[in-house]
Formats: sequence, C-alpha cells, structure tokens
Amino acid sequence: MTIRIVILLSLLCAAAAAADTLAPITGGFCAGDCNNDGTVRVDELITAVTIALGSAGLDRCAAANVQEDTVISISELIGAVNSALSGCP
Repeated sequence: MTIRIVILLSLLCAAAAAADTLAPITGGFCAGDCNNDGTVRVDELITAVTIALGSAGLDRCAAANVQEDTVISISELIGAVNSALSGCP
C-alpha cells in the first residue's frame, strides 16, 4: 500500500509539473487543503491519495473532492499537488 501511495504521488507531481494549464482553484478554495490552513502539505496529499484508493472516507479531506461527486479523481489529485507546488489563493 505504501509503495502504491509513493508511486502515485510521484506520478502526480510529475504530471502537475508538466501541466502548466492546471492551477490552484481561485476564489479562496484550495484543492487538497484538508485542514483549511491555506496550504497543502505532503500529509494532506497522502490523505487524498488514501481516499482515492478507497482506504479512507471523504470525511478525512473534503477539500480533495473538488467536483463533490463522492470520489477523488486523478484530476482532483493533480489539482491538490498543484496547490501544494504553487500555493493556495
């Protein structure tokens, strides 16, 4: 499980770094900011990945579910990584 999280986080970081069209969501909302402190840390990314893999519930990080559709998609994970790299609005 841990290796899957590390591999997925690595892929997400690479995808976010390569995609200059993905930016943090504006308007005061920060994708992946689980504790609403204005930053996205690695532990919050790991929580989002854990939810996406089905090992935790959405209640652990509602901010990772940008589309509010009960699942966390790859695009939402990339958005969270991009928020971590670029900062929150």
